[in-house]
Amino acid sequence: MGGSALRFSLLGPLRAWYGEDEVDLGRPQQRAVLAALLTAAGRTVATAVLVEGVWGGAPPSEPRKAVQLHVSRLRAAFKACAGAELAGELLVRVGDGYALAAPDAEVDVAVWDRLLAEAGRLHGEGAPADGTREVLLRAQRLWDGQPLAGLAGPHAESVRARLLEQWLDAKELQLEMDVELGDRTDLTAEAASLALEHPGRPRLTAVLMRALYQAGRKAEALAVYEEARRTLPPERPGDGASGGGAGRRAGSRPGPDAGRDSDGTARPGGTAPAGGGRRADGPAALHLRILREDPALLPLSAARAEAPAWQAPHQLPAGLADFTGRESAVELLVDRLVGGVGRAVVVSALDGMGGVGKTTLAVHVARRVHERFPDGQLFADLRGADRTPLDPGPALAGFLGALGVAAAEIPLDLGERSALYRSALAGRKVLVVLDNAAGPEQVKPLLPGSAGCAVLITSRTRLTGLDGAHQMRLETLDPDEALELFTRIAGAERVAAEPGLAEEIVAACGMLPLAVRIVASRLAADPALTLAALSEALCDERRLTELDDGDRTVEATFALSYHRLGPDLARAFRLMALPDAPEISLPCAAALLGRSEAEADELLEALVDLNLLHSPQIERYGFHDLVRDYARGRLAAEEPAAERTAAADRLVDFCLATARNADLAARSVDPVEQSLLDAPVTSPGRPVADSAEAVRWMREQAGVHAAAIYLSCADPALPLDRAAELADKMGSVLFERAQTTVIADLAEVIAREAAVRGDNGPEALARHVRGIMLWHVNRYEESEREIGRAVALCEGVDEGPIVRVRAKALLALGSNLRIRGRYAEAATYAGRAAELFRRVGAERAEGSALGEFAFCGAHTGRVEESRAAAERGARLMDGSGPVSAATGRYYLARVLRLCGDPEAALVHAVRAREEFAALQVTVFEAAAGDLVARIHAEAGRWLLAAEAAEAVLPLAGRTSRALEAALLRTLGTVHSGLGRPRQARACLGDALAVYERLGLGDDAAETRALLEALPEP
Repeated sequence: MGGSALRFSLLGPLRAWYGEDEVDLGRPQQRAVLAALLTAAGRTVATAVLVEGVWGGAPPSEPRKAVQLHVSRLRAAFKACAGAELAGELLVRVGDGYALAAPDAEVDVAVWDRLLAEAGRLHGEGAPADGTREVLLRAQRLWDGQPLAGLAGPHAESVRARLLEQWLDAKELQLEMDVELGDRTDLTAEAASLALEHPGRPRLTAVLMRALYQAGRKAEALAVYEEARRTLPPERPGDGASGGGAGRRAGSRPGPDAGRDSDGTARPGGTAPAGGGRRADGPAALHLRILREDPALLPLSAARAEAPAWQAPHQLPAGLADFTGRESAVELLVDRLVGGVGRAVVVSALDGMGGVGKTTLAVHVARRVHERFPDGQLFADLRGADRTPLDPGPALAGFLGALGVAAAEIPLDLGERSALYRSALAGRKVLVVLDNAAGPEQVKPLLPGSAGCAVLITSRTRLTGLDGAHQMRLETLDPDEALELFTRIAGAERVAAEPGLAEEIVAACGMLPLAVRIVASRLAADPALTLAALSEALCDERRLTELDDGDRTVEATFALSYHRLGPDLARAFRLMALPDAPEISLPCAAALLGRSEAEADELLEALVDLNLLHSPQIERYGFHDLVRDYARGRLAAEEPAAERTAAADRLVDFCLATARNADLAARSVDPVEQSLLDAPVTSPGRPVADSAEAVRWMREQAGVHAAAIYLSCADPALPLDRAAELADKMGSVLFERAQTTVIADLAEVIAREAAVRGDNGPEALARHVRGIMLWHVNRYEESEREIGRAVALCEGVDEGPIVRVRAKALLALGSNLRIRGRYAEAATYAGRAAELFRRVGAERAEGSALGEFAFCGAHTGRVEESRAAAERGARLMDGSGPVSAATGRYYLARVLRLCGDPEAALVHAVRAREEFAALQVTVFEAAAGDLVARIHAEAGRWLLAAEAAEAVLPLAGRTSRALEAALLRTLGTVHSGLGRPRQARACLGDALAVYERLGLGDDAAETRALLEALPEP
């Protein structure tokens, strides 16, 4: 709607505009007359009908004059803004009545009807669900409240009831599209709320059942049916749920006027011809399918239940422009990859010796067939030839992230992670390239289950444990192919100028593509070097080595290029092998080399040109594993120990300085918390602009950070305080499920080495970090032991940085004990932590400790003391950034509820939840939502409690199993209050299972008691 014509809105308070100016429509009865004329859509409305519609059984003494007066005033209002001519044409007298000639496009109800009809047509024709849903959402955006709000009279009431019924029909169809697509994490919350408000509607019941089933809440889905079936209309065999209105039989077939209400306006979802379109199951049929666990009940793509939109990954490395030979191998692999797609997952395994060109061939083939896999291509270097091959867990985390799954939604368990990966690829056509595999056990969790996918694997050993895989052994190039590759890189003119020598050189390279490529690159980089000199040097290098024939060939080619490097390039080549990381970013490499980024970039790009380094992404550098082994040998033989220590020191220094910058950008920490051990750094580090950049940097550099920590632990000349602080910053900024166990393992390495050195500060901080990581993965008893050891290491020290570590550990210990129901002990530890934080001037941390103390203290009956502590904590945290302020409010709300002031608690809890949502602090948003739900439930506001709990339950499922169980327990209480014992039993049963699995005995006992108190079904 728009332009300069008069525009009318009935989907909310009755309003009119001329251009951008709103028209004064006068008194309610005058508006009621206008509403009656507008809903007639240009048809004449008799005066008697107007009187009956506006006044009903209580008309004025002179009803005709009253109608004439209201019409006259309406004309005057239109004339004032649009002119006499338009006003006269718009509202006209016709016989014994009146007509309003407003174009459909200028009346929102007419637009609403048209959009509903369009949605019904699309649905009936079986159009994609997302298209149908978009039309419905456009229609719903027209609404601005209750139709004809504030208008009385039979006509307004009738129109209002009809439009609200239409809205509910449209909402049901939209929810059916939502559940079919499976891309809304808040679907259960909306469906549950509507089902509570409108009981007895089959379509709503079915949507809620399927949404719960898709969310992994099968028992609740079945319980919904059991609770509702007494109020549902009967279903006939084959009926769907499409007749959701209370006055229509569920699943009835449309007749001649199907899809329209009695006054001719459209109704969505009812236009499907008999036997056409998608017909949603009714609750009874759906109940049987859920019992059978019908896989078709999952969304169109199960991955969309985890990610809002499919992200087609394109991870293949760049191919080589000078790829040479291998025609038969290429054709065979192409045929295998595309020939079997659609029948089963195609797995091709390519094995061969190092340097034979497996990765190059795999990438070349993958790029050739990539158009046959339109949903994307995944690539992972599994580092099978490294000292420590890549675990399949991190590889899966990387794939899931590339597929659009948020880091917080990636499960910890390898089996669950692999299952989510297979679900994400279900129904997709994706090519997966697994490079440099160590063995079949590493590969199996990374295999998709969809018949549309294919997998190409490279390995140095034959992967005999992969059932059904096509195996291919890759040999060295034949002489003609090796010569062609050499000639393409070195240049045809130079090869032709010294006949016969190129053949000798490639023979000396053993026809190995990596060796040929490195030697040819050496020649191309030095115009003064002749083939004769190159051949002689290569033979000399082979004679110097004592390796066997295969390794001698490769070693000799590396040595040939290495010995011709200048001092700066040779040093860069050696030092880049010092960190045990698959790739190193340019900023970290510059720190390692002690050069500016520009200088480092020039050196590293020169090594890339010589094929001694590769650059998979811009400003990221790595080695072929054979080249890395050679570089490590040169590093040990030629680089003095002091130089190796100095290089590692620069890397650790830069990594920690930048991690501190990231921590500050992500959390706005107190200055006294920026360095818990006061570990000195000389580098300013890389500047970090905001929280998003902080997380991105820490995630991308995680491998280098781990390598820097290992270097610190392996070299006694390097202090451990920086390594411990770096692990702490990784845990603080990179709070992702996929990283918690990795960080916990790094902390254990630091703690063990610190214990050997007798270095209490780094050991205490490392054990604290490990304990925190274990706490986040629900390993509470292990966490308590680790944090207890950290506290013990700090006892007796009353000054210096270790006091801060002691305070952090005490607070963490209190939190651990609190979640296990040991409130008195938890309050003692939290109170001691608050006192220590006060002494060192860490106000934000003191506020957090006071909040923990207050919550635990209130549970033990220390009401006044706890309330005062919570209020002081909130004040301290309010000035420490938005996340801290919201956390302080949440802590205060928890305590106010326990202190008997639920309404004040509700105000703070709602505000905290909204702030956490805006800040995307998911776990606290879910916790605050649970608190809001509990407060409503304790006040008997069951519908509000259910709405609050359902809204955040999906968030809890992605962040904290203990919190998920708490919300399920709250929902169980709510359903019990609503008189729905079956749904209550399902929720409480699921909560009990989680509590028992986590070993939370007190919570399990409380939940068990609630279950036992429920009436028998």
